[in-house]
This record gives sequence, structure tokens and C-alpha cells, in this order.
Amino acid sequence: MTLDIISDIHLDFYSRFNRVKTQSFAKKLIDSKRNKIFDILVIAGDIGHYNDDNVYLIELLSRYYEKVFITFGNHDLYLLSSKYLEKYNHNSFNRLKEFKEMVEKIDNVIFLDGQKVEYKGITFWGSGLWYEVNSVKHWSGYMNDARYIYDRKESYKIVFPYDYYPVKYNFNVFSLYEKELEKINRLDKTDIIISHMPPVVLSNVYDISNTYFFVPYGEEVIERVKPKMWIFGHIHSKVYKKFNGCELICNPLGYPEENEKFVIESIKVN
Repeated sequence: MTLDIISDIHLDFYSRFNRVKTQSFAKKLIDSKRNKIFDILVIAGDIGHYNDDNVYLIELLSRYYEKVFITFGNHDLYLLSSKYLEKYNHNSFNRLKEFKEMVEKIDNVIFLDGQKVEYKGITFWGSGLWYEVNSVKHWSGYMNDARYIYDRKESYKIVFPYDYYPVKYNFNVFSLYEKELEKINRLDKTDIIISHMPPVVLSNVYDISNTYFFVPYGEEVIERVKPKMWIFGHIHSKVYKKFNGCELICNPLGYPEENEKFVIESIKVN
């Protein structure tokens, strides 16, 4: 069985509210594969900022695969305008719920949100996962998540020991971390894990100052669950390496001009 892998599509940087452009974009992504139906496509989060556009792209790509597995990334929670804040009642998780319901209407698409799925004898588990925040000041100054993810109309305020003063933010990042951790803590042995957030610090491919925003429990999960493969995104850098017997794979498209020679990575799984 073959897995085709992509993450960090960021569709609205390539085609925004234009279905003709999205069709062209989809064909470009799978140009070498268009005369054949392939096994599985994995999309490891950050599809884009607008559900209608994202679902249309997924519907186009799904025509070339028997099965498509998707999970969400941080950008799939962003609400970038007053129009979308109103539409989703200042709650990014209403947007995520809508997205999940929309893609699950496509027959061969599975949205992974903490459940295990077996397909052709291979077990898959997926969720977006999240990073741990130790300094709200650093996080809110560095990550757009603090500005564009919401779960209520009023801002939160919090002071951490190293922050010294309260920082406003729009959603409970600590609650999201705990919810995602609870999902993966229920996981037992599985073959392939799919997440948006990287499972371990990869400072050799990513600026060491940014390793703050990786999940801190990936190594323990790999030891406990013993997956053959962990597919992820978020870092916009291609990764293919072994870690404690697990293949770590990231194949991001990223923003325009970041990965100009990008192709969808194909991996054999037995």
C-alpha cells in the first residue's frame, strides 16, 4: 500500500475564493498521478483559512485516491475577519466542527480527530495535537495563534511566573493542549500516527528558538505506542528520519517560494 503525504497547503496563498484557480492548483499537485487511482492521501493539517475553499480542494484531490485521511492544523482554526468571527460566533472550534461535517460528506474522506481507523490491515490514528505554552508573553508575541484563534468574545488574561504582567489572548490554549493530550493518552498500539504538530524537537531542521512550539510528549508516545510511522506538518521543512524505530515524515508545501520543487511524497507501507 502507498501513502501520498502532504501538509501545510495554505490554499488561500495560491487560490482564494476562485474555483478555477483551485482546480488548476489541484491538478498541479497531482499532475504525475492523474491517470491512476492511488491508495491513500494523508493531509497533515494547515489546509487553509476558509472552509469552503478547503473542502473544494479536498473533494478534487479525493478523486485520485481510494481513501483520504485528514487532520487539522493551527491555521485551520483561524478566524481572520469580522465576517468570519460573526459567522462562527467568535469560536474557532465551530469552524472546525463545520469543516469536519463538510469533509465527512465526501465518501472516501476520513477526518481524524482522536480515533483509530483500520484500512487494508493498517491502523491509523490522528489528531491535530498541540504544543505546551510556558510563557504567554513569548507565545502571544510570536505565534499568530494568539491573535486569530478564538473560543469566546472576551479576551483571557493570565500572568505566568516569567511574564510579570498579564497578557490578553483569545482562546484557552491550555485547555486545547489538555484536550489533545487526553486524546493521544488513550491511544494503544497503532501503525501510523498523523498529526499537525511535530512529535519531537527537530532543531536541526528548524530554528532552535521555535522548538518551544512542538509537542513535548511525542517521545513517550513513540515508546508506548510503537508506531511504524508518524506523519506531521507545521514546520514547513521536509523531514524523513528514524527516531526510536519510528519513521518521522513531514512533506510540507508551505507558502509560495518556500518549497518550489515540491512533489507529493509517496511512501510504501507493509
